[in-house]
Amino acid sequence: MSYTEVDRVEGEKGGFRVTLLKKPRYVIESKCTGCTTCVEYCPVKYPDQFNQEISKNKAIHIYFAQAIPLITYIDETCLYLKEKKCRICTAVCEKDAIDFTQTPEKKEIKVGAIILAPGFEPFDPKLRNEYGYGKMANVMTSMDYERLLSSTGPYEGEIRRTSDLKHPHKVAWIQCVGSRQVNPPGGSSYCSAVCCTYTQKQVILTKDHDAEAECTIFHNDIRSYGKDFERFYQRTEKLPGIRFIRSYTSVVREDPVTKNVTVRYSTPEDGVKEEEFDMVVLSVGLNPPANANELANQFGIELNPHGFCKTDSSNPMETSRPGIFVSGAFHGPMDIPESVFTANGASSQCGQLLDYRRGKLTTERVYPPERDVSQEEPKVGVFVCHCGANIGRVVDVPSAVEYSLGLPHVVHAQEQLFSCSTESTNQIMNVI
Repeated sequence: MSYTEVDRVEGEKGGFRVTLLKKPRYVIESKCTGCTTCVEYCPVKYPDQFNQEISKNKAIHIYFAQAIPLITYIDETCLYLKEKKCRICTAVCEKDAIDFTQTPEKKEIKVGAIILAPGFEPFDPKLRNEYGYGKMANVMTSMDYERLLSSTGPYEGEIRRTSDLKHPHKVAWIQCVGSRQVNPPGGSSYCSAVCCTYTQKQVILTKDHDAEAECTIFHNDIRSYGKDFERFYQRTEKLPGIRFIRSYTSVVREDPVTKNVTVRYSTPEDGVKEEEFDMVVLSVGLNPPANANELANQFGIELNPHGFCKTDSSNPMETSRPGIFVSGAFHGPMDIPESVFTANGASSQCGQLLDYRRGKLTTERVYPPERDVSQEEPKVGVFVCHCGANIGRVVDVPSAVEYSLGLPHVVHAQEQLFSCSTESTNQIMNVI
């Protein structure tokens, strides 16, 4: 169930009663096709949280390009919800999918086991004045930079400065922002495990965009946590125009005209130095989810001293409450492969706990009867994928769809943003 939160958990392993709170989407899910006509006409614009507030979004929108289900919802910035004005979306929706009468709904379900995977919260560098985040236009976090690199990001995969939309040529990364630091406000004593390697990945992608780019990584030291991560570091280190400098670093000022950023650091050879960069990226650490304490109270579990889920060292997927398991970064800072491992482990333990229920809910799949189509006219369907902007940037997808409709035996052609997504494959199945 999408757009739904857990309200209450009762019972014990094998027989939990979970009360869910489904928020009003103000869009009828069975009617909306995700055409986004309503989004085009919506007059409300505000900073897009999914794109780290770099771009703008509308009051009615699809949360992100691969959302499931791939349909719109209306958030609290809507003029009608706030002031009983507008309702343009109701007028332009051809499917009559807008429904402002929706209210929150509670539903109780019975489950035998629960897996918690709420993820993490990136460290907020606004807590640290020495980095200038939120005050200098071209100082951004690693999460901001990820959205710049994404084909569905604010600039469709183009790396641009928010101050003037120019491509940065000289970029610095500052590591361990919010990690391995005890005294500063909001900092954590632990290493966040993923920052060194995701920084190296961003450097490699930056060089893919601009082979002449100059990239500097300021660090305490480099840690390679996963398999072949040391080799990945060596690959990054050997790229031309890459410098790894071991130094604590601060952002000291912004040029009022160019908006370039000056960084102060020190080395044993040269002492204290200052250097100007087009852009500075803060490699922020991983904190527990903002609502970790609320989750702990709801599910009756314990947290460790750092605020992550407390687990048994001999069974790292099991929480302090029997029947409730944990996976991913709520267990502690970890990367995608390790998150997948823990998810597999947690699901296996759920299966072990509920083995007595195996096969009880299975139903036989019923297929339509086969028929002889040898004498019928061929019917060809064409689905052209944008792949975000990876294909759409080099192929005129709408023209390809239009051309396909003129080919022999083609009875259906359409474009899709991500043909590999669950929503798109279901769409293809329904068309067939």
